[in-house]
Amino acid sequence: MITSNHTNQPNHLTGAELQTLREACHLSRDELGALCGVAPRTVKHWESGRAGVPADVADVVARLDATIQQAADQGARAMAQAIARQGTAPADVVLIRYRSADHLARYRPDMAGQPAGVQGAIVQRVAQAMRQRGQLVRVVWMQPDAYEAWRTAHGMPDLESTRATWAADQVAAQALPHRADQPPPGV
Repeated sequence: MITSNHTNQPNHLTGAELQTLREACHLSRDELGALCGVAPRTVKHWESGRAGVPADVADVVARLDATIQQAADQGARAMAQAIARQGTAPADVVLIRYRSADHLARYRPDMAGQPAGVQGAIVQRVAQAMRQRGQLVRVVWMQPDAYEAWRTAHGMPDLESTRATWAADQVAAQALPHRADQPPPGV
């Protein structure tokens, strides 16, 4: 049930709203705590409702969520424009996900200092926007050792387009069927 707040009190975040925003930003409690300079246990208290959410923390999370959405919108627009320039959509779009903040900083210096989960949130939102446009979207993990070996073997510079070419080849290698999804032996 939705009710309206008719008081003139400031509109503070509830613990549920904080947790929802944190999760939408793909942040752990540890990561949010580090961003806000508090222990993860403090974040847990805020989310449980045992303590009020400070306004500066609410602002940090709201700004981060807005930044993620802005980046996702920009990424989805750029992909749509590239597809329009080509005149046809590729069979699928492959997005790269970085496992650690170090890998993110190495390959996406524009995102240095951000938790890897933030990039994960952007990837998820770009994928969602592209899927809503009818585009097949796949996501693969960046594997720096494998990528660097492949790049060196092909004599290619480290560019976004090089990473995209490598990523397209990774879908088959990373989309492994589960044992339970295999046909029984001898069938």
